[in-house]
Amino acid sequence: MGVYSHINLEKINEILEHYDLGIAVDFSSTMTGISNSNFKVILDSGRNILLKVSNDKTIEQLLNEQQVLLALEKHEFEYSLNPIKTLLGKPIYHHEDYYGVVFPFIDGAPPVITNDVCSKVGISLAKLHDLDIRKEDLEFIRPHEVVGFGSLDIIDYVNSDNAASDFIEGFKKVFPCGLKDIPYDLFPSGIIHGDLYFDNSLFKDGELVTLIDFEQSGTGRFILDLGIALSGTCLNEAKDNLDKSFVVSFLKGYESIRSLKEIEKEYLDTAILVGFFSIALWRIKRFYDGNLDSSKKYNYRELLNRAKSYKKSFID
Repeated sequence: MGVYSHINLEKINEILEHYDLGIAVDFSSTMTGISNSNFKVILDSGRNILLKVSNDKTIEQLLNEQQVLLALEKHEFEYSLNPIKTLLGKPIYHHEDYYGVVFPFIDGAPPVITNDVCSKVGISLAKLHDLDIRKEDLEFIRPHEVVGFGSLDIIDYVNSDNAASDFIEGFKKVFPCGLKDIPYDLFPSGIIHGDLYFDNSLFKDGELVTLIDFEQSGTGRFILDLGIALSGTCLNEAKDNLDKSFVVSFLKGYESIRSLKEIEKEYLDTAILVGFFSIALWRIKRFYDGNLDSSKKYNYRELLNRAKSYKKSFID
């Protein structure tokens, strides 16, 4: 998390000329972004907004992300932020070298992980998966594999010439038989979040108020989304493995809204392990291969270690 773009009040007000929001009188950076620089902006009306400045996406990629959020708004999903539209009715702004999105500012913070938190995050994910998205809306939603990594992407990376050696080693240790013969076509699909770690949920007074960072959202298999969310939410106190009671609470909350199919239950542990490797690969692409933040170059390794620990503790 960090702020990668520097901005001043004058430039913020230039950006706000694209909106009917009034004048910014103050702002502060927030530490809730990896691919974006985020700023809490106080307007002369007293209203607060969130100004996001994109750091490593193209305008097209940013627009595709907003298509997901607009579809969720249309179908009244209660846990996503809706982009404020410009005077021209667009969900993103483009001003000089700056482009990004403006959202209402939500007062909340990432939670301390508890059974109750895991249950509520599980409920929110199930509500996302349970949405009856119209076919005509899904046609405008990008596939998850455009921005995220599933089993087949992980396999392709492991077999590539430039794969990180410890990623390959970890993959072979956790998946000694590879990820073969998984019946992908049998898993239900729809819009998925793609990165629902606990710190992508905001709580206030013990209640979940919103989910954030839909940067890896798109159409995909619910089982992958569930595996990613479990692997990034149900962490033990040391954050070196999952807490099984948290997993149970998460799933209980999830299934209070949407019952898992038998095929999903059968592959749940595999999905959790894939979840670790999915986000590890995302971090590799951003920080190890990319140049977004050199201080995070090797932070994918903590996910490889969690995957090994989870398998040793709960599967082997």
